[in-house]
Amino acid sequence: MILSLILIFWSQLIGTALSEGEYLPGDEFQDCANCPVMIVVPSGSFSMGGPPVDQGRPYTEGELRPVHIPKHFASGKFEITYKEWDACVIDKQCPEAKKDEWSDSTHPVVNISWKEAFQYTKWLSKKTKRPYRLLTEAEWEYVATGGISRARFFGIDRQKVCRFGNVYDYTAEEVLDYGLEVLPCNDRHGFSAPIGSFEPNHFGLYDTLGNVWEWTEDCQAIMWRSAPTDASARVDGHCTHRAYRGGSWLSHPPKYLQIPDRYKYLEAREIDLGFRIALTLYP
Repeated sequence: MILSLILIFWSQLIGTALSEGEYLPGDEFQDCANCPVMIVVPSGSFSMGGPPVDQGRPYTEGELRPVHIPKHFASGKFEITYKEWDACVIDKQCPEAKKDEWSDSTHPVVNISWKEAFQYTKWLSKKTKRPYRLLTEAEWEYVATGGISRARFFGIDRQKVCRFGNVYDYTAEEVLDYGLEVLPCNDRHGFSAPIGSFEPNHFGLYDTLGNVWEWTEDCQAIMWRSAPTDASARVDGHCTHRAYRGGSWLSHPPKYLQIPDRYKYLEAREIDLGFRIALTLYP
């Protein structure tokens, strides 16, 4: 890991990209003191979407789509926090984010529109001279499932979901008293949780299941026919709406924790909607 950090720092100084062999899957790095911690995700292939027999699967989703990710890339190890967002605010490049009463600097930032999340990536790119961006939907699904091509609860038994994510469970129902269907487990958080409060997935990423929904790059698409198969973003759909993924502490019923596509108006702000970032490692 130390060697990887040195190589990354040197590449920034000389303005050249590292060769793919110099990044190892699982390597972690941080480009500045208040920058997000990134983790290298390996290249690979998977089947995107929910299986046709999956309960609650949208009929508009279309067939499972084979996706090949040709090169390693980096994903945020965690969702962007208020502390990381505030660094952009201090530089006067991002607006202040509304903080709910249960949140502190270690909680994922929420009440952020897609445009503002995109603005954060542009600020971070300029600050670090590195191509930070939002994850594409395909990349998000790949890192969220750990590459195992599962849909419902990312392959986790219902009773074990609370080990891996902050969801609408017994705790949430006790606190909120909505009278809704819950997952049969207890994650000990009635609202959002500090990042990294649960177990990581196969790639070492935290909170890809629940906690807060995460904005991604893609425009809305009714069907995925003719969509990219190289994990790039789809930007030829209805681009006034952008995709968000992953579920949240407020997601109910439990079928919302599947991974099929969802979309919101790009100016939308929600108390359970934040984002995670990505970094292109190779041209």
